[in-house]
Amino acid sequence: MVWLSLVVTAILMWSATGLLYKAGVHDGKEDYICLKFSVCVGIVFFVIAVVYLIIREEPFSIFESAVRYWPMTAFGIVYAIVNTISYKGFVYNEATVESPVEGISGGASTLLLILAYLAFGRADSIAELLTPLRTAGILVILVCVILLSVVRNRDNRKNLQDQKKKWMLRGLGTLIFPVIFAVNDGLETIVTGVCLDTTYGFAMPEGDSIIIVGTEYAAFALGFWIYINIREKKIYNPFTKKSAPRFIGAIADNVGIVLYSYAMAMNSVSTDPLLAVYPVFVMIGGRIFMKEKVSKAQYVFLLGIVAGSVLVVVDTIS
Repeated sequence: MVWLSLVVTAILMWSATGLLYKAGVHDGKEDYICLKFSVCVGIVFFVIAVVYLIIREEPFSIFESAVRYWPMTAFGIVYAIVNTISYKGFVYNEATVESPVEGISGGASTLLLILAYLAFGRADSIAELLTPLRTAGILVILVCVILLSVVRNRDNRKNLQDQKKKWMLRGLGTLIFPVIFAVNDGLETIVTGVCLDTTYGFAMPEGDSIIIVGTEYAAFALGFWIYINIREKKIYNPFTKKSAPRFIGAIADNVGIVLYSYAMAMNSVSTDPLLAVYPVFVMIGGRIFMKEKVSKAQYVFLLGIVAGSVLVVVDTIS
């Protein structure tokens, strides 16, 4: 009962995150909106890092940990940059579209893990790791993302008036931002495994990763804040009503991560498949609360992406 409560609450938290981040975009015409998002998120990360520092029993040296666990340090830099760029996805996409495409990180992480295992000699061939079910899930995701892109680009072409935005109609178009996020999330899976694994990795204390990444993100957020002040020639105040959805979204996201960790510790086999369906709740919330309109064809492909993600996750943990 406790495990189920944790999973359900995590689903609600991550569903709320997608809707709140979309609400934080407002009309999408705000200058430096991605940087302003990261300033808010960086403040939340910094507070969490400080809390971990306070409750940590052993002495902590960020310089020693940053060098010893260098993969996490390097990833923290990549994460802050890519995460900032990916917020643009909420400008171009509905929350109904953004969250399911971000959810393909299950497939992205699996492919990256396969490449990592091959590179480090942990596996002899791709066939050894790319099982039929996993392959089917990845193919479903790939086909649905491509078809979703085609449909959205077709719809955008009918309504697009601004010639400067025609780049959105090429390749993945508006889906490039959530796909970038998904690949970054997949990379996080590898780095976290390498650093935290006590058998093959660095046996890094879990709290240290939060402190390192949180501190790095906060440093980037400070740099972004200074840059915004210089460009706008006035002091940017993130603590406004307009920024509230961004702060609350960041808090909900991190609460979801904590709940996910505890749920995985209790039952790792059943947790990921259930959490993989959280984009469905974002789609429902986007339709009910944000009045987002998505065509029937897009809904079919979005649900296909979720189904493919579930297949990959179920096969991976089994």
